[in-house]
Amino acid sequence: MPTKIAIVEDNTQLRKRFIEQLSFYNDIKLVDAYATGEAAVAGIQKLAPSKLPNIVLMDIALPKMSGIEVTIALKELFPEIDVLMITVFEDEARIFQAIQAGASGYLLKDDSPNKIVDAIRDLAKGGAPMSQSVARKVLTFARAKIETSRENASRYNASPVDFELSERERELLDGLVKGGTYSSLAKIHFISPHTVKTHIKNIYKKLHVHSRATAVKVALERKLV
Repeated sequence: MPTKIAIVEDNTQLRKRFIEQLSFYNDIKLVDAYATGEAAVAGIQKLAPSKLPNIVLMDIALPKMSGIEVTIALKELFPEIDVLMITVFEDEARIFQAIQAGASGYLLKDDSPNKIVDAIRDLAKGGAPMSQSVARKVLTFARAKIETSRENASRYNASPVDFELSERERELLDGLVKGGTYSSLAKIHFISPHTVKTHIKNIYKKLHVHSRATAVKVALERKLV
């Protein structure tokens, strides 16, 4: 079954380029393309469940409603939809804001079409694709945030919170921290990728997060794994 894609990009030429590039792949099906965040949120809500995109390619610098705001809105409405940010921005704060909002991957607009398609396929399998330069920035920024949080927790003698995670949820959260994908975690625990995804959604709800990166951050800060 093809991976269903929606595109949110205000640059008309770039939007048309993405549409044209993705049309060459049989395992990818374009559901719709939107020029604004407002149009994307309204349009996706009107789609029938069978037509909902699996992945949304999201520009971060949209007019009025930003890509980060759109991501938050979509993840609240449709937690199962993955968001792949495609942008020209590489600053650490903006990248981390996007991931905290619920983005599952982050690529740059000058990445090759093949790399974008590979990222879509990776994301569909439970991966978290990022451009190499972006991944380094995210790790550096996240580590700094985690260290600061740990220092603050130690300073105020904060006790860990278990968030009422089940044993299975803790096992899968540990797998996420170690970089596991839905497919690899399914094989390790002898369950289906769909079951893994259901558990991960429950973990996100209990931790009050919208993305893998933020779940990992909370897990490390609170010593859940």
